[in-house]
Amino acid sequence: MNFGNLPTPPQLFRHFESGEISREELQATMAIHARGLIEEMEDDAKDPKTSYLERLRNFAAARRLAKKHGSKIVREVFSALSHIEGFPPAQLLWNAGHTDVPLHCFIRSRKEPVFRVTKFEVKPMRVEIDVEYGANKKSNTTRESIVLQRNAMLKLELEKREAGIA
Repeated sequence: MNFGNLPTPPQLFRHFESGEISREELQATMAIHARGLIEEMEDDAKDPKTSYLERLRNFAAARRLAKKHGSKIVREVFSALSHIEGFPPAQLLWNAGHTDVPLHCFIRSRKEPVFRVTKFEVKPMRVEIDVEYGANKKSNTTRESIVLQRNAMLKLELEKREAGIA
């Protein structure tokens, strides 16, 4: 999995439905997504111990977030993050709203590209979240502070995004 500029599956389907891309382009790009998932599974199979430890760390991180804030709000925030234009972890988060996908699948503690939540503050009409993503090495990790605000329809939308937080 890479945080490249590849559109997420929901973005691809929107482009297809609006006529911006052809069915062949949709299928070719979805095939790239599928190959990425297969490569991830193959990598996990090559080193099952490391993969298992990563799963345990991700599960613990997801459990802490869900215990403190509830899995529904965590999914809502992750889903809102996936809609931010130019936000690389959208490749991981695009299906966070699907409750059949376990919450720990959206967190990557050490396996690159990482996606870690360092701050998660929920207020009635806004959420403040600090994230780290990209490289595992702390000095090379991208850090962002993001504020999501509820709109008139009570849907979370990007209010502010700051890069390079400490």
